[in-house]
Amino acid sequence: MRENRTLGPWRLPAMGLGCMNVSWPQGAATEPGERRDSAIAGIHAGLDAGVRLLDTADIYAPSWDAVGHNELFVAEALATWDAPDEVRDSVVVATKGGITRSEGEKWGRNGSRDYFVAAAEASRERLGVDRIDLWQHHRLDPALPFEDQCENLAHLKDRGLVAEVGVSNYSAEQLTRALEVLGGPTEGGVVSIQNEFSPRYRHDLDVLEVCEQWGVAFLPWSPLGGSRGVRQVESDSGIAEVALNRGLPPALVALAWVVGTSPVIIAIPGATRAETIRECAQVFECELTEGEMESIWATLPPSVERSHELEPTAPFRS
Repeated sequence: MRENRTLGPWRLPAMGLGCMNVSWPQGAATEPGERRDSAIAGIHAGLDAGVRLLDTADIYAPSWDAVGHNELFVAEALATWDAPDEVRDSVVVATKGGITRSEGEKWGRNGSRDYFVAAAEASRERLGVDRIDLWQHHRLDPALPFEDQCENLAHLKDRGLVAEVGVSNYSAEQLTRALEVLGGPTEGGVVSIQNEFSPRYRHDLDVLEVCEQWGVAFLPWSPLGGSRGVRQVESDSGIAEVALNRGLPPALVALAWVVGTSPVIIAIPGATRAETIRECAQVFECELTEGEMESIWATLPPSVERSHELEPTAPFRS
């Protein structure tokens, strides 16, 4: 059994579940029916398999006028999960704010204190909790001083709206600055960062180093690189060979490589089907040997081009 990982005050399994896809326009479960029932069953399958971290955000929604859709969905899935109260209470829900979405699908960013407070209050109501477990700053606002946004993040905790705070899509330099302003987990400051990381996207190894130095949890979004990424690593790397030798699905081996890269990583794949989620949850038992990790590292194809989302003027991407 793989050891649990530290996320602020919690000890959690090495994989959570990203819930965005059930609310994204291409396949949103917006109405009661088979699609919605299947999506809820997927979350329940993950929880039954041992997942104890659910990831959402206020802007995960099928349209600009349905902001909060995914948070409501996560709240419903938790409320309908057949588990004792003490087990349900052990699930950590992480949400994010700081990206705006307005009429006409106009995207923006707002790192002001008033906006943070309003966003956190709205998320708290949708999630049906007195205090949000983990609220992460989704993306920096280029119009405001960096330190002000850090202080505004801390203000949410000071007001009792959130238990813990984290950041998302920060560079290594930005994460270090945030930690210098707010402190790390032991000082009641930043406990997590949620950035892209997968076998096909490996640009944030410097961010991972900062996390290891400060004890910050690294929560990779898209840890399998999407369906196209899985197919790429299956055919172009040692993942396929390890999978063949072990008799395991290549996607599971890829996920085991991600969480095996560092003890601070808690991966959050965005699967929605119960069968796929159960397959991913086998990572709790699947550990690669040092030799297998090295062979995969040695044969990975070049990393895809660095995302420009960290740039202030870059458009939003999921």
